[in-house]
Amino acid sequence: MAVFLPMPSEALRDPAKWDTDWEAFLRREFALPRGLRLCFEAKRIEIEVSPHGLDAALSGYPDLVFATCAIQRNITEEALAHFTRDNLEARWMNASSEVRGQHILGAMAAVCSKARNLNEARAYCSPELRLLRLRLDGKVFLDLLKSIMLEDASFIPNKPVYVSHPGWDAFITEQTRLNNTEAKKIALAEILLLRNKLIFHVVQFTLRSFLGLDPPVLSVRKQHKFLVQKKTPVHPIQKAVLVQALGPDAARARAKEERDDAKARINQRLGACSYMGCLNFEPRDGSRKFQRCRKCFEVMEREVLYCSRTCQTTDWKFRHKAICGKPLDFETACYSAQQIPDNRLSALHPEQGTDDVRFRCWKLRARVVSVLQRDSDDHG
Repeated sequence: MAVFLPMPSEALRDPAKWDTDWEAFLRREFALPRGLRLCFEAKRIEIEVSPHGLDAALSGYPDLVFATCAIQRNITEEALAHFTRDNLEARWMNASSEVRGQHILGAMAAVCSKARNLNEARAYCSPELRLLRLRLDGKVFLDLLKSIMLEDASFIPNKPVYVSHPGWDAFITEQTRLNNTEAKKIALAEILLLRNKLIFHVVQFTLRSFLGLDPPVLSVRKQHKFLVQKKTPVHPIQKAVLVQALGPDAARARAKEERDDAKARINQRLGACSYMGCLNFEPRDGSRKFQRCRKCFEVMEREVLYCSRTCQTTDWKFRHKAICGKPLDFETACYSAQQIPDNRLSALHPEQGTDDVRFRCWKLRARVVSVLQRDSDDHG
Protein backbone atom coordinates (compact mmCIF):
# COMPACT_ATOMS: atom_id res chain seq x y z
CA MET A 1 0.00 0.00 0.00
CA ALA A 2 1.38 3.40 -0.95
CA VAL A 3 2.06 5.93 1.78
CA PHE A 4 2.55 9.69 1.64
CA LEU A 5 4.17 12.45 3.63
CA PRO A 6 2.16 13.12 6.80
CA MET A 7 0.93 16.67 7.29
CA PRO A 8 2.22 18.83 10.17
CA SER A 9 -1.24 18.99 11.75
CA GLU A 10 -1.32 15.19 12.04
CA ALA A 11 1.65 15.32 14.40
CA LEU A 12 -0.46 16.75 17.22
CA ARG A 13 -3.69 14.92 16.43
CA ASP A 14 -2.13 11.46 16.68
CA PRO A 15 1.65 11.49 17.25
CA ALA A 16 2.00 7.70 17.25
CA LYS A 17 0.21 7.30 13.90
CA TRP A 18 2.11 10.27 12.50
CA ASP A 19 5.41 8.63 13.44
CA THR A 20 4.32 5.28 11.98
CA ASP A 21 3.31 6.95 8.72
CA TRP A 22 6.63 8.77 8.60
CA GLU A 23 8.60 5.57 9.13
CA ALA A 24 6.64 3.85 6.36
CA PHE A 25 7.27 6.78 4.03
CA LEU A 26 10.99 6.77 4.79
CA ARG A 27 11.32 3.04 4.18
CA ARG A 28 9.53 3.29 0.86
CA GLU A 29 10.73 6.58 -0.61
CA PHE A 30 13.88 7.69 1.18
CA ALA A 31 16.18 4.72 1.48
CA LEU A 32 19.76 6.01 1.37
CA PRO A 33 21.40 7.02 -0.94
CA ARG A 34 18.37 7.40 -3.22
CA GLY A 35 16.63 9.48 -0.59
CA LEU A 36 19.32 12.16 -0.60
CA ARG A 37 18.79 12.88 -4.29
CA LEU A 38 15.02 12.86 -3.86
CA CYS A 39 15.29 15.42 -1.05
CA PHE A 40 17.63 17.58 -3.09
CA GLU A 41 15.57 17.48 -6.29
CA ALA A 42 12.32 18.13 -4.43
CA LYS A 43 13.76 21.21 -2.72
CA ARG A 44 15.27 22.46 -5.98
CA ILE A 45 11.96 22.08 -7.83
CA GLU A 46 10.10 23.78 -5.00
CA ILE A 47 12.43 26.78 -5.20
CA GLU A 48 12.33 26.99 -8.98
CA VAL A 49 8.57 26.67 -9.49
CA SER A 50 7.32 28.73 -6.53
CA PRO A 51 6.52 32.40 -7.18
CA HIS A 52 9.59 34.39 -6.09
CA GLY A 53 10.91 31.09 -4.73
CA LEU A 54 14.59 31.72 -5.44
CA ASP A 55 14.61 35.25 -4.04
CA ALA A 56 12.63 34.15 -0.98
CA ALA A 57 15.07 31.29 -0.30
CA LEU A 58 18.11 33.54 -0.72
CA SER A 59 16.73 36.41 1.36
CA GLY A 60 15.61 34.04 4.12
CA TYR A 61 18.90 32.14 4.27
CA PRO A 62 20.74 34.52 6.67
CA ASP A 63 17.85 34.43 9.14
CA LEU A 64 17.80 30.63 8.96
CA VAL A 65 21.54 30.51 9.67
CA PHE A 66 21.22 32.85 12.63
CA ALA A 67 18.22 31.01 14.09
CA THR A 68 20.00 27.65 13.81
CA CYS A 69 23.15 29.01 15.45
CA ALA A 70 21.16 30.64 18.26
CA ILE A 71 19.33 27.39 19.02
CA GLN A 72 22.62 25.51 19.17
CA ARG A 73 24.10 28.05 21.57
CA ASN A 74 21.02 27.87 23.79
CA ILE A 75 21.09 24.06 23.84
CA THR A 76 24.72 24.11 24.94
CA GLU A 77 24.03 26.46 27.83
CA GLU A 78 20.96 24.53 28.97
CA ALA A 79 22.58 21.11 28.62
CA LEU A 80 25.56 22.13 30.71
CA ALA A 81 23.28 23.21 33.53
CA HIS A 82 21.34 19.96 33.32
CA PHE A 83 24.47 17.78 33.23
CA THR A 84 25.91 19.39 36.35
CA ARG A 85 22.84 20.43 38.34
CA ASP A 86 20.19 17.87 37.40
CA ASN A 87 22.39 14.79 36.88
CA LEU A 88 20.93 14.51 33.39
CA GLU A 89 23.10 11.68 32.11
CA ALA A 90 22.28 9.24 34.92
CA ARG A 91 18.59 10.14 34.94
CA TRP A 92 18.25 9.64 31.19
CA MET A 93 20.07 6.29 31.20
CA ASN A 94 18.01 5.04 34.15
CA ALA A 95 14.70 5.97 32.52
CA SER A 96 12.77 3.22 30.77
CA SER A 97 12.67 3.06 26.98
CA GLU A 98 8.95 3.86 27.10
CA VAL A 99 9.56 7.06 29.04
CA ARG A 100 12.38 8.13 26.74
CA GLY A 101 10.26 7.37 23.70
CA GLN A 102 7.34 9.36 25.07
CA HIS A 103 9.44 12.50 25.48
CA ILE A 104 11.22 12.14 22.13
CA LEU A 105 8.01 11.54 20.19
CA GLY A 106 6.30 14.45 21.93
CA ALA A 107 9.23 16.68 21.02
CA MET A 108 9.25 15.64 17.36
CA ALA A 109 5.49 16.11 17.07
CA ALA A 110 5.58 19.54 18.74
CA VAL A 111 8.38 20.82 16.50
CA CYS A 112 7.18 19.35 13.20
CA SER A 113 3.66 20.68 13.73
CA LYS A 114 4.96 24.26 13.71
CA ALA A 115 5.97 24.56 10.05
CA ARG A 116 5.87 22.62 6.82
CA ASN A 117 9.61 22.89 6.23
CA LEU A 118 10.37 21.47 9.68
CA ASN A 119 7.97 18.60 9.06
CA GLU A 120 9.64 17.87 5.71
CA ALA A 121 13.07 18.14 7.32
CA ARG A 122 12.45 14.83 9.03
CA ALA A 123 13.27 13.24 5.69
CA TYR A 124 16.68 14.95 5.82
CA CYS A 125 17.62 13.57 9.23
CA SER A 126 15.94 10.18 9.34
CA PRO A 127 19.06 8.33 10.59
CA GLU A 128 19.38 10.62 13.61
CA LEU A 129 15.68 10.93 14.51
CA ARG A 130 14.55 7.32 14.34
CA LEU A 131 12.35 6.93 17.40
CA LEU A 132 13.04 3.23 17.96
CA ARG A 133 16.80 3.76 17.93
CA LEU A 134 16.69 6.78 20.23
CA ARG A 135 14.43 5.30 22.86
CA LEU A 136 15.96 1.82 23.08
CA ASP A 137 19.52 3.03 23.63
CA GLY A 138 19.72 6.06 25.90
CA LYS A 139 23.36 6.60 24.98
CA VAL A 140 22.40 7.37 21.37
CA PHE A 141 20.47 10.47 22.40
CA LEU A 142 23.18 11.63 24.81
CA ASP A 143 25.83 11.19 22.12
CA LEU A 144 23.69 13.22 19.72
CA LEU A 145 23.32 15.95 22.34
CA LYS A 146 27.06 16.11 23.02
CA SER A 147 27.88 16.16 19.31
CA ILE A 148 25.96 19.41 18.81
CA MET A 149 27.26 21.22 21.90
CA LEU A 150 29.57 24.14 21.19
CA GLU A 151 32.99 24.38 22.78
CA ASP A 152 32.39 28.08 23.43
CA ALA A 153 28.77 28.98 24.13
CA SER A 154 29.48 32.51 25.32
CA PHE A 155 28.30 33.91 21.98
CA ILE A 156 26.21 32.96 18.97
CA PRO A 157 28.50 31.66 16.20
CA ASN A 158 28.05 32.68 12.57
CA LYS A 159 28.04 29.07 11.40
CA PRO A 160 26.41 26.08 13.11
CA VAL A 161 28.23 22.89 13.99
CA TYR A 162 26.70 20.46 11.52
CA VAL A 163 25.64 16.96 12.51
CA SER A 164 27.82 14.76 10.35
CA HIS A 165 26.45 11.82 8.37
CA PRO A 166 28.46 9.76 5.82
CA GLY A 167 25.72 9.86 3.19
CA TRP A 168 25.17 13.60 3.37
CA ASP A 169 28.91 14.29 3.64
CA ALA A 170 29.57 12.38 0.42
CA PHE A 171 26.65 14.06 -1.33
CA ILE A 172 27.89 17.52 -0.31
CA THR A 173 31.37 16.72 -1.62
CA GLU A 174 29.87 15.57 -4.91
CA GLN A 175 27.73 18.70 -5.32
CA THR A 176 30.51 21.15 -4.46
CA ARG A 177 32.53 19.84 -7.41
CA LEU A 178 29.73 20.72 -9.82
CA ASN A 179 29.00 24.10 -11.37
CA ASN A 180 25.51 24.21 -9.91
CA THR A 181 22.80 26.80 -10.52
CA GLU A 182 21.78 29.28 -7.84
CA ALA A 183 18.67 27.22 -7.12
CA LYS A 184 20.72 24.06 -6.56
CA LYS A 185 23.21 25.84 -4.31
CA ILE A 186 20.56 27.36 -2.04
CA ALA A 187 18.52 24.14 -2.09
CA LEU A 188 21.42 22.13 -0.68
CA ALA A 189 22.34 24.84 1.83
CA GLU A 190 18.73 25.09 3.04
CA ILE A 191 18.42 21.32 3.38
CA LEU A 192 21.55 21.14 5.54
CA LEU A 193 20.36 23.98 7.76
CA LEU A 194 16.84 22.60 8.17
CA ARG A 195 18.28 19.16 8.90
CA ASN A 196 20.35 20.55 11.75
CA LYS A 197 17.68 22.95 12.95
CA LEU A 198 15.16 20.13 13.35
CA ILE A 199 17.67 17.98 15.23
CA PHE A 200 18.53 20.90 17.52
CA HIS A 201 14.87 21.67 18.19
CA VAL A 202 13.98 18.05 18.94
CA VAL A 203 16.92 17.67 21.32
CA GLN A 204 16.00 20.87 23.17
CA PHE A 205 12.29 20.03 23.39
CA THR A 206 13.13 16.50 24.60
CA LEU A 207 15.44 17.77 27.32
CA ARG A 208 12.90 20.22 28.67
CA SER A 209 10.08 17.71 28.54
CA PHE A 210 12.13 15.05 30.32
CA LEU A 211 13.11 17.46 33.10
CA GLY A 212 9.56 18.77 33.55
CA LEU A 213 10.33 22.25 32.22
CA ASP A 214 8.24 24.44 29.94
CA PRO A 215 8.92 23.89 26.23
CA PRO A 216 11.07 26.52 24.52
CA VAL A 217 9.35 29.25 22.56
CA LEU A 218 9.32 28.36 18.88
CA SER A 219 8.02 31.39 17.01
CA VAL A 220 7.85 30.90 13.25
CA ARG A 221 8.60 33.96 11.17
CA LYS A 222 5.87 35.17 8.85
CA GLN A 223 6.48 34.45 5.18
CA HIS A 224 6.88 37.27 2.69
CA LYS A 225 3.57 38.76 1.60
CA PHE A 226 3.99 37.66 -2.00
CA LEU A 227 4.27 34.07 -0.77
CA VAL A 228 1.33 34.24 1.61
CA GLN A 229 -1.00 35.66 -1.04
CA LYS A 230 -0.21 32.99 -3.61
CA LYS A 231 -1.74 29.55 -3.66
CA THR A 232 0.40 27.32 -1.47
CA PRO A 233 1.94 24.63 -3.72
CA VAL A 234 1.92 20.98 -2.80
CA HIS A 235 5.38 19.53 -2.27
CA PRO A 236 6.52 17.88 -5.57
CA ILE A 237 7.31 14.51 -4.01
CA GLN A 238 4.11 14.52 -2.02
CA LYS A 239 1.99 15.35 -5.07
CA ALA A 240 3.29 12.36 -7.03
CA VAL A 241 2.85 10.00 -4.10
CA LEU A 242 -0.66 11.32 -3.42
CA VAL A 243 -1.82 10.59 -6.95
CA GLN A 244 -0.28 7.13 -6.86
CA ALA A 245 -1.74 6.33 -3.45
CA LEU A 246 -5.21 7.85 -3.67
CA GLY A 247 -6.02 8.48 -7.31
CA PRO A 248 -6.51 11.89 -8.95
CA ASP A 249 -9.79 12.90 -7.25
CA ALA A 250 -8.83 11.90 -3.74
CA ALA A 251 -5.38 13.42 -4.28
CA ARG A 252 -6.96 16.79 -5.13
CA ALA A 253 -9.07 16.62 -1.97
CA ARG A 254 -6.00 15.81 0.08
CA ALA A 255 -4.07 18.67 -1.54
CA LYS A 256 -6.87 21.08 -0.65
CA GLU A 257 -6.76 19.87 2.94
CA GLU A 258 -3.03 20.52 3.00
CA ARG A 259 -3.44 24.03 1.61
CA ASP A 260 -6.06 24.80 4.26
CA ASP A 261 -3.72 23.43 6.91
CA ALA A 262 -0.85 25.56 5.59
CA LYS A 263 -3.04 28.66 5.50
CA ALA A 264 -4.06 28.14 9.12
CA ARG A 265 -0.42 27.85 10.19
CA ILE A 266 0.60 30.90 8.15
CA ASN A 267 -2.05 32.98 9.90
CA GLN A 268 -0.44 32.09 13.23
CA ARG A 269 2.97 33.36 12.18
CA LEU A 270 4.37 36.63 13.41
CA GLY A 271 6.28 39.37 11.64
CA ALA A 272 9.85 39.47 12.95
CA CYS A 273 12.46 42.19 13.07
CA SER A 274 14.94 41.59 10.24
CA TYR A 275 17.97 42.68 12.24
CA MET A 276 19.65 39.43 13.26
CA GLY A 277 20.72 40.84 16.61
CA CYS A 278 17.06 41.39 17.55
CA LEU A 279 14.53 38.71 18.47
CA ASN A 280 11.42 40.91 18.58
CA PHE A 281 8.18 39.75 16.97
CA GLU A 282 5.08 41.76 16.17
CA PRO A 283 2.42 41.44 18.90
CA ARG A 284 -0.04 38.66 18.14
CA ASP A 285 -2.98 40.98 18.87
CA GLY A 286 -1.92 43.28 16.03
CA SER A 287 -1.52 46.28 18.31
CA ARG A 288 1.77 47.21 16.67
CA LYS A 289 3.14 46.78 13.16
CA PHE A 290 6.83 46.92 12.36
CA GLN A 291 8.17 49.35 9.78
CA ARG A 292 8.89 47.93 6.33
CA CYS A 293 11.85 48.68 4.04
CA ARG A 294 10.00 50.45 1.25
CA LYS A 295 12.61 49.93 -1.46
CA CYS A 296 12.84 46.17 -0.91
CA PHE A 297 9.07 45.81 -0.97
CA GLU A 298 8.41 47.98 -4.04
CA VAL A 299 11.34 46.83 -6.17
CA MET A 300 11.73 43.18 -5.15
CA GLU A 301 8.42 42.45 -3.35
CA ARG A 302 10.64 41.44 -0.44
CA GLU A 303 9.31 42.19 3.03
CA VAL A 304 12.02 43.44 5.40
CA LEU A 305 10.68 44.57 8.78
CA TYR A 306 12.27 46.51 11.64
CA CYS A 307 10.93 47.02 15.14
CA SER A 308 12.85 50.26 15.72
CA ARG A 309 15.01 52.88 14.10
CA THR A 310 18.00 51.52 15.99
CA CYS A 311 17.61 48.04 14.49
CA GLN A 312 17.16 49.50 11.02
CA THR A 313 20.30 51.66 11.13
CA THR A 314 22.38 48.91 12.72
CA ASP A 315 21.28 46.31 10.17
CA TRP A 316 22.03 48.79 7.38
CA LYS A 317 25.64 48.97 8.50
CA PHE A 318 25.98 45.22 9.01
CA ARG A 319 24.39 43.80 5.88
CA HIS A 320 21.26 45.43 4.47
CA LYS A 321 23.06 48.17 2.55
CA ALA A 322 24.57 45.58 0.20
CA ILE A 323 21.24 43.94 -0.67
CA CYS A 324 18.60 46.65 -0.34
CA GLY A 325 16.28 46.52 -3.35
CA LYS A 326 18.70 44.31 -5.29
CA PRO A 327 18.43 40.77 -6.65
CA LEU A 328 20.30 38.24 -4.54
CA ASP A 329 22.70 35.48 -5.47
CA PHE A 330 24.01 32.63 -3.35
CA GLU A 331 27.36 34.29 -2.68
CA THR A 332 25.68 37.45 -1.38
CA ALA A 333 23.30 35.42 0.78
CA CYS A 334 26.23 33.53 2.32
CA TYR A 335 28.09 36.79 2.98
CA SER A 336 24.99 38.27 4.59
CA ALA A 337 24.62 35.19 6.79
CA GLN A 338 28.11 35.73 8.19
CA GLN A 339 27.34 39.27 9.36
CA ILE A 340 26.10 38.28 12.80
CA PRO A 341 26.53 41.10 15.33
CA ASP A 342 29.24 40.78 17.96
CA ASN A 343 27.35 39.31 20.90
CA ARG A 344 30.20 37.52 22.65
CA LEU A 345 29.67 39.36 25.92
CA SER A 346 25.95 40.04 25.77
CA ALA A 347 24.54 36.71 24.62
CA LEU A 348 24.17 35.15 28.04
CA HIS A 349 23.39 37.84 30.57
CA PRO A 350 23.09 41.25 28.88
CA GLU A 351 21.75 42.88 32.03
CA GLN A 352 24.98 42.33 33.94
CA GLY A 353 28.28 44.19 33.90
CA THR A 354 30.96 43.41 31.34
CA ASP A 355 33.46 41.96 33.80
CA ASP A 356 30.89 39.64 35.34
CA VAL A 357 29.69 38.49 31.91
CA ARG A 358 33.25 37.84 30.74
CA PHE A 359 33.85 35.71 33.82
CA ARG A 360 30.62 33.79 33.26
CA CYS A 361 31.56 33.21 29.61
CA TRP A 362 34.95 31.86 30.66
CA LYS A 363 33.33 29.52 33.19
CA LEU A 364 30.77 28.34 30.63
CA ARG A 365 33.45 27.48 28.08
CA ALA A 366 35.44 25.61 30.72
CA ARG A 367 32.35 23.56 31.62
CA VAL A 368 31.72 22.65 27.96
CA VAL A 369 35.30 21.45 27.53
CA SER A 370 35.05 19.51 30.79
CA VAL A 371 31.87 17.68 29.76
CA LEU A 372 33.19 16.83 26.29
CA GLN A 373 36.58 15.74 27.67
CA ARG A 374 34.92 13.54 30.28
CA ASP A 375 32.89 11.84 27.57
CA SER A 376 36.05 11.33 25.50
CA ASP A 377 37.86 9.78 28.47
CA ASP A 378 34.94 7.43 29.14
CA HIS A 379 35.14 6.05 25.60
CA GLY A 380 38.88 6.34 25.07
